[in-house]
Amino acid sequence: MSTLIKTEGIVLDHILYRDTSAIVHIYTRELGRQNYVVNSVRGSRKNRKTVLLQPLNRLSLEVYHSSKRDLHRIKEFSLLSPLMRIPYSQNTRAQAFFLTELLSHILTLQEKSEELYDFLNNSVELLDSGVEGSENLHLFVMFRLTRYLGFYPNTNEIGSKAWFDMKNGNFTRYEPIHPLFLSPDKAGLLTRLMNADVYSLKTIAANVSERNTLLNFLLDFFKLHAHGFGTLKSLDVLEDLLHS
Repeated sequence: MSTLIKTEGIVLDHILYRDTSAIVHIYTRELGRQNYVVNSVRGSRKNRKTVLLQPLNRLSLEVYHSSKRDLHRIKEFSLLSPLMRIPYSQNTRAQAFFLTELLSHILTLQEKSEELYDFLNNSVELLDSGVEGSENLHLFVMFRLTRYLGFYPNTNEIGSKAWFDMKNGNFTRYEPIHPLFLSPDKAGLLTRLMNADVYSLKTIAANVSERNTLLNFLLDFFKLHAHGFGTLKSLDVLEDLLHS
């Protein structure tokens, strides 16, 4: 038996289903990641609501939920607040697609976490704000996400001559015996990223080379610690726009 639940959620992606329906993947505040079928979202212009199912839209939801099912049904949904910048800025849209694909990969088995939901909601707002240093925002969000996924780096031994052991997730005074590490000069960029906040995004990476170094590190770090994390199709588009 299904229970009617009111919640809010962030759209990850959707696929068209049959003639007028869609299957949408949403990270919700009350239920974690869920899969929903939505009827009558295509067809006549009056009833066309697929625009509301675009990635990173935040929705108010009434859903039928059953713990015995993998696919649930949405009764009603509406937009909480429209995105003002993401759909209209080429660079910001590329970051949004990258982060959405990233979330789709790593939240597949994620259970309810209101703290994670609030972090994602705040990240969408920040991405949509046009804040100074927004060219580094995907790095900031991706790094902060590790805290909620359980592999945030240990901050021990931070210093100008420290190495970063990617396998063990900590800084060390000596070069690790395995190849999965950052040398002290690159580890210094990680330290800068760790110390950044929303008011100092511009300091994270000052140029293309630093941005590429941090992005490649984060991708490798996720591959090491996030189960099943693979190659992101949106990476090429992001690199063409922000790293060229």
